[in-house]
Amino acid sequence: GAEVEQQVDDIKQALVLLRGGFDYPAAVRELDELNALAENPSLWSDPEHAQTVMRTRTRLESGINTV
Repeated sequence: GAEVEQQVDDIKQALVLLRGGFDYPAAVRELDELNALAENPSLWSDPEHAQTVMRTRTRLESGINTV
């Protein structure tokens, strides 16, 4: 069913990340740094930079949760 197909897709995504050299420990460290940065109110004084930080955070979270 659809649930099995989703699990297969998740596994395929994880394999692509692993083959691509996804550095899990480095990603976790970077995500921790970005989370701390996101909590700093001064980040939001530069909306463009804040948006980049949040996009990177989302990408890392997605990669970490897929592996």
